[in-house]
Amino acid sequence: MPEDISQNFTLLPAVDVLVLGAGLAGFRAALAALAAAPGSAVAVAATRSGPSGSSFANMHGRLGLHAPETDAAREAFCREAAAVAAPGLAVPELVAALAAEALPRRLELEAWGAVFERDDAGRLRLYPSCFSPDSRRAALLADLPGLRRLLWRRIEAAGGRALAGMTALACLREPGGRVCGALFEDAAGKVSLQPAGAVVAAMGGTAPLYLRHQAGGGNPGFGHGLLALAGARMANTAFLQWMWARVRDRRFWPVWSLLEGAAAADAPLPEAVREAGAGRAGHCPFGHGQRDAALDLWLLDRAGADGVVAVEQGGERLDVALFAHAANGGALVDVRGRADVPALFAAGECATGMHGANRLGGAMVASCLVFGARAGETAAREAARPGEAAFARAVAAARAGFARDATEEHEVTCWLARTLQEYAVPRRNPDAAALPRLLGQRLEKARDAAVRARLAAAGALKFSG
Repeated sequence: MPEDISQNFTLLPAVDVLVLGAGLAGFRAALAALAAAPGSAVAVAATRSGPSGSSFANMHGRLGLHAPETDAAREAFCREAAAVAAPGLAVPELVAALAAEALPRRLELEAWGAVFERDDAGRLRLYPSCFSPDSRRAALLADLPGLRRLLWRRIEAAGGRALAGMTALACLREPGGRVCGALFEDAAGKVSLQPAGAVVAAMGGTAPLYLRHQAGGGNPGFGHGLLALAGARMANTAFLQWMWARVRDRRFWPVWSLLEGAAAADAPLPEAVREAGAGRAGHCPFGHGQRDAALDLWLLDRAGADGVVAVEQGGERLDVALFAHAANGGALVDVRGRADVPALFAAGECATGMHGANRLGGAMVASCLVFGARAGETAAREAARPGEAAFARAVAAARAGFARDATEEHEVTCWLARTLQEYAVPRRNPDAAALPRLLGQRLEKARDAAVRARLAAAGALKFSG
């Protein structure tokens, strides 16, 4: 039976800016908030004490940062970003802000001591990017654990504090709609209320909700759900970044190998698909709305309900699948990182508008830095701690709608992972209406707070190839 904990909420000391998430976007937001309002109270909440998110918990320990260095390069960045945005939404003003500010953010990291890959002469190595194979505008961050330590030392030195081992289950809202904090649960099931003058959501995307994913650890997968339930306008949420990988070890597998001798175990590659997929090697992720997606879709047609498909390569049989990697959607923000709910901001995989259905390689790292900084700075300048009466009403609303049920959470989490893998992978789905119907049925019965957040996060993943 669900535990009745309505009288067991712990009230934490109020802060000016509360950052949800301890990845690159969250850290950059915290640093910007502390710089914009010295002496203010800034807290960074994370589900665990170690590296988290698809940035610091990256399995390779390295990330590309797309930072155009000249006006011509910035103009090219904006053109290319717009060209791959459809069928999603990209806001030109946000794309331009990303292009303009990525280089200053990179130079800032270098000045702080971040390690970038360099050649034998000490020159920064620049690489081409996915969806931008002819450019060389991306630098490679080479020591993510070191970067995390470096940034956290700066946060601590400026007075920021950590809320480690805390998972946000809901945003708190005043009667007028303004966000005034968050409701947390720790590993022991203790529930806490954190008053805040402004909240920056940087919890990551929805990839961890899937059965097969490559997201970094420490991301609960339902940050989009918290934003949606708080009333934020969401966009591009159906568009995840998908990567082909071998099932046995999750190592990347280039689907364009089908053009170079690899073959599906059950059928030859049609010539029309071969022609359409000719440019597929220009980007590792699946290309939503791109002509060369015909290659991915043809292979996905051969997969079972679990998404696994057999291929033969070099005399070896491989089981491969499309893995959810990162989100391109989130809360639609303005140029300062504001969501359309007062005192609520978003950055990283929780935000969108600076890219659409697809994004240029290294642009998410740039977005974490650029819009993390903008969101944190603006949150600090506009923060207004809630009054006692308004916060009491927000707490009463949170108490009234809150329940936890570990059995329900485990059962629905497992069900959702399998269901999303079957209905929310970008393949030709004969029953496009199945996912919203199934999610709606579950949501009608759901009581558990984490379950409702997960179902809300999954609610926009109703697309077919």
